[in-house]
Amino acid sequence: MKRKIKLLKGAGILFLLIFALLYSHLEVGMSGNESGRFATIQAVAEQGVFHIEKCNFRTVDRTVRNNHVYYDKLPFLPFVLGQCYKPFHRWGGVNFVDNYHLSIYLINFLTGAVVNIFLFLWLFDLLRGVRKGSLILKFALALSCIAGSWIISYSTMLNNHTPAALAVLGVFVALMRYGKVNSPRAALLAGFSAGIAGLLELPCGFFYGLAAVGGIFFTAPREKKISHTLLAAGGGLFCLAGGLLLNFYAYGTFLPLYIGSHGAKGTFSIGIQSDPVYYWYHALIGDRGIFLYTPFLLLGVWACCRYWKKMGVAERALLLGSIGFMLFYLTCTNEFGGQSYGLRYFIPVIPILWYQGAKIILEMEKRKFAVPAAAFLILWGVATGLAGAYFPYCIGNEGERSPKGHFTRNFSSFGGNLLCWSYEYFPRSNLTAHLLERYGLPDSVLYMYWSFFHSKKMDMLERMQHDFPDLYPGKKASKR
Repeated sequence: MKRKIKLLKGAGILFLLIFALLYSHLEVGMSGNESGRFATIQAVAEQGVFHIEKCNFRTVDRTVRNNHVYYDKLPFLPFVLGQCYKPFHRWGGVNFVDNYHLSIYLINFLTGAVVNIFLFLWLFDLLRGVRKGSLILKFALALSCIAGSWIISYSTMLNNHTPAALAVLGVFVALMRYGKVNSPRAALLAGFSAGIAGLLELPCGFFYGLAAVGGIFFTAPREKKISHTLLAAGGGLFCLAGGLLLNFYAYGTFLPLYIGSHGAKGTFSIGIQSDPVYYWYHALIGDRGIFLYTPFLLLGVWACCRYWKKMGVAERALLLGSIGFMLFYLTCTNEFGGQSYGLRYFIPVIPILWYQGAKIILEMEKRKFAVPAAAFLILWGVATGLAGAYFPYCIGNEGERSPKGHFTRNFSSFGGNLLCWSYEYFPRSNLTAHLLERYGLPDSVLYMYWSFFHSKKMDMLERMQHDFPDLYPGKKASKR
């Protein structure tokens, strides 16, 4: 059995490495999310500073402080990746000027591969702890969590959401271990993992920090309740202190620039929704909906409703944290994650809901339609996940930021990416023709133009100029 487990783990790792090798992006798009992080990586690794005005990347997620331009999102991830990139620069001579595409590829490949591999391994180990179900099915379900969701989409390009999902899964692993053996180490790791999640995404740290501390408190034996709860809280506070010190080291102020600090104007603001029903619909089951793009997660929701009373403290704590986390983004944002595929804010909850859905399938494996139904839901997620991998930070309907009648309101992010992919690789295919007819030629041309512009695919813009001279939004094609 141990040999079989090692072989399956090796097969999963190999699959994820090959995917990362083939699909990691060579270019940075024009949205602020990835460009700002790459600018900070370049500044930290090559210049030894955090200000980004002398870097190769431009971002709207920026602020000015002490006469310098800074990327205003949390600096932890680009700082760590800058340290990982520094040996390539120092000893290999790699840099963002002479080796621009190689540098981008290395960071995207290393980040995506490492995060995906650990997500798979940890989830596989968790599912092996479920009594029912075959080992092969547990392997397939663990690997499908990455391959059949937005995790595979965003693993192709630098982002903070998939690493945050790994940190959240780390909280879950630690709490599950603590439920078996009430060790202080597991309590500390639960809080530490939540703290790392917070350094990647502030709401993650808050909601899953509460889940970690609450999970330890309600699981710990009476004589260890206070000490182990303090250990969990201490692990999270240690990360918080490290984040504050990093902010001070980088910017001369403890508070994140994102929320505004010492006169620096950050880009954070609470999103006011004029139509909450519209927003919730598209965030959950509509054009950006997590349950439309990854319907397997509906099994996780079903599991929560059906087995809540039978769940352990760790599972309840993480699910309550996930509910709070999702409600925060449903009520405090109004732009569907901006220029991005699906709704990227919800990525950290995917492994938690996936685990619950997988448990149901493992328990029902011998039923006639259970595995085929699960396979259908997973393959649906694979299709939408791969469409997202084409360009994760795609243009799209940004809710309140997109006026009524704006061409992006005519597209789901899946449909938009599919159109651009089909036109790029199969321009004369029936699929391309169908999509152009489905969305209408004027809006389709606008969508493709801005998508290729944002992804810096100049060759595609030249093709569009030739194919659609009368509708081309840029410089008109010259008459021959």
